[in-house]
Amino acid sequence: MLPQFETNAAFIWAIVIIGITVPALLGIYAGLKARMAKRRLERLQASETR
Repeated sequence: MLPQFETNAAFIWAIVIIGITVPALLGIYAGLKARMAKRRLERLQASETR
């Protein structure tokens, strides 16, 4: 059951959506940056062994 927020419903739902979306996007961003850093480290290690 969804609560009834009356006149402030648009603002409350906007905050809920932002509260869910921002951490999800930050998690995706952190994952991509970690993957890129790992690839760079592997390339540097490979070039160092040559």
